[in-house]
Amino acid sequence: MLTIAFPLFEQMLVTGVSGPTEMWQAAEDLARSHRQSIDPSNICTFSQQQGLVKGHGGIKLYADHAYHDDVQCDLIVVAPMWGNPRVGVKRNPELREWLSKQYSGGARIVATGTSVCFLAELGLLNGLVATTHWYYFEHFKRFYPNVELNTHQFITHAKGLYCAGSINSLSDLVLYLIRERYGQHIAGIVERHFSHEINRIFEQPYFTKGGLQHHDEEIIAAQEWAMSCWNEDFSQKRWSEQVGMSERTFSRRFKQSTGMTPLNWLREVKMQKARELLRATNLTIEAIAEHTGFLDAAYFSRLFKKLVSISPKQYRKMVRDKLFIAQQEYDEG
Repeated sequence: MLTIAFPLFEQMLVTGVSGPTEMWQAAEDLARSHRQSIDPSNICTFSQQQGLVKGHGGIKLYADHAYHDDVQCDLIVVAPMWGNPRVGVKRNPELREWLSKQYSGGARIVATGTSVCFLAELGLLNGLVATTHWYYFEHFKRFYPNVELNTHQFITHAKGLYCAGSINSLSDLVLYLIRERYGQHIAGIVERHFSHEINRIFEQPYFTKGGLQHHDEEIIAAQEWAMSCWNEDFSQKRWSEQVGMSERTFSRRFKQSTGMTPLNWLREVKMQKARELLRATNLTIEAIAEHTGFLDAAYFSRLFKKLVSISPKQYRKMVRDKLFIAQQEYDEG
């Protein structure tokens, strides 16, 4: 049985717990209805003691276990915090100790937004790549200088530690983990039923230094270079020169390693960034096109519609409408 745990604490944003649990439970129900021969998942919650825990905004969730219970978890998902994260980290020493013990026991940990500070405070991220919420970048650099903060990626992974910059990024990561366990068909159903704003990317959504699902080190170096300047307008020739290959050899080896041409792979990266900017900012379509390396906003819009099925403007409206409805339901509740 796979044990997936969600720690509960006062500063948590409840959506960082409710969304992933509902997505994962849906995948579990689908697996049973499709009669997949797979061990069941046990989704549970932990806190200082068993019982109700009030998150930010007043919503209460029930903790199934106390941190001192003898339960080893396989995957832990830490919701983002509201307010000063370093205060939240210091207020929860039991949670820090539990995370350290669980990680030592083999658990993988997903930290979202400012909750990445829990892992940084424990020293688990020292020397490793990580990300956090964009608003906290400068503070994070100052307080945790030994962490290799990547401000270009929304999701990172290193040594069993996943960092998601936002709840939207967490949804992308959960979808990937569902696909990893249950297969692409079930992941596709979960994506379609839960949220159109989840990226339609079933391949690895996270950045992991030196390990991009294949073993061609020169192509990995080329991918890392491209992700460091993904918003620039550069040619495939310039790209191939960065790793000392001819353009023809580079193209052949890139496709052998990734299953995609270099430009198609880069286009997917740019579209992923564009979706995040449409969701999280008020930048104009023209500004987003320019920021993602498209000099022609009209071409960007046509390409976006081809890949995502709706225009950038429609995508933003759909996402904002969903967020408005969710907030309205929260306020009325």
